[in-house]
Amino acid sequence: MYEHPFTIKEVAWLLSIRCLDGGSAQEFPVECPYCGDTRGKCSFCVSKNGEMKNVFNCFHCGESGNMLTLYADIMGFYGADRCKEAYQDIRKRLELNRQVTGNGYKKITASFGMKEAVPKRLPEYLDFVYRELLSLLKLQERHRQDFKRRGAADIEIKELEQKGYKSIQPENSVSIAEKLLEKGLRLDGIPGFFRNRSGIWEAAFYEGNQGYLCPVYSLDRKIAGFQIRVDNPINHRKYIWFTSSGFSGGTSSGSPAGVSGYISPVQRSIHVTEGILKAELASLRSGYPYIGIPGVGNYKSLLPVLADLKSRGLQTVYECMDMDKMMDLTCRCDCMEKCIVCGTPERLLRKQECPQKRRKRDTIRKGCLKLYDMCERLGLNCQRISWDTDADGLWLGNYKGVDDWIYSKSLEEKESFY
Repeated sequence: MYEHPFTIKEVAWLLSIRCLDGGSAQEFPVECPYCGDTRGKCSFCVSKNGEMKNVFNCFHCGESGNMLTLYADIMGFYGADRCKEAYQDIRKRLELNRQVTGNGYKKITASFGMKEAVPKRLPEYLDFVYRELLSLLKLQERHRQDFKRRGAADIEIKELEQKGYKSIQPENSVSIAEKLLEKGLRLDGIPGFFRNRSGIWEAAFYEGNQGYLCPVYSLDRKIAGFQIRVDNPINHRKYIWFTSSGFSGGTSSGSPAGVSGYISPVQRSIHVTEGILKAELASLRSGYPYIGIPGVGNYKSLLPVLADLKSRGLQTVYECMDMDKMMDLTCRCDCMEKCIVCGTPERLLRKQECPQKRRKRDTIRKGCLKLYDMCERLGLNCQRISWDTDADGLWLGNYKGVDDWIYSKSLEEKESFY
């Protein structure tokens, strides 16, 4: 049987799909690129019983297929020849990322099964290495313009850059690691760094995750990790982690929650929203501290932060999740993912419910409920914050994120909001 010159493992690398702990070299769990499940429900299979498979399946959302359909889905290839286009694009990208030290395709050998002993670095050391990394990077003009598009002023963009919002450099993934090593730093156990097939250290900067770094700060102002705001969203996902989970010498980012703004010795209240950058922008413009969680369903890293804050006097948590939570469910054929009955006159006339909107709203509300339950367990008061709503409390559709709303209002309006 004809075998491709690459496997689903290389495809996962190109798509920046995060490998999870466990599994083997031939079959391993990943963060599902479709539904985002991180419990190991989605698995990639390279081969089974000596037969090449290169397939995937998620038992949470039901998505399945082979490595070509996976690549076509995420990269947005459509039509009868989409798998052929995917194959050609994969080969082209692997060729462009060919190792400097030899010929052939750049293959990343994941260390599943017999796990490599990777040291767990102290937060202080992790912060030191990441700050040295940032000193080697700069914010490119196109990303500076992205901040301006969001409404940030030049002085705010300068502050973001000082905090570590820098553009990644895929073409310098090896040289960046070399410069850090020359400074006497150890990269094993640092999320985002790994040894490639030739045993050379490099940063996990690829063509597939080009964008800019969004630093994640802990309560004591140490950099605990990075999200990457990608230039070309993967299956509508705009943010991925700077991680090297499953690779030689690498490790997972752990998806930490980020703290933005000044935390006083006695912090009575805190705002919580989805997204590291969103929390940073909202805090920067409002002057209030925010916690940004990695995703609406990812609250694991939030609990210890709230518990620590409670020991410092925290009493109230303000839930500032996106206004999709108050979305009107009436079908107006305005969803990005249209269903087969969208646009039919009788559906619009009867103002039927849109299943896509229902699914999205329910997902966000389930995430909000996790925050309320967490606050109840900790004995904290949790209050919902809403904006841009009509008389019935439904979202008007103008400003989805709290950062969008804050940047659209005058100082007086923001003060009345808070």
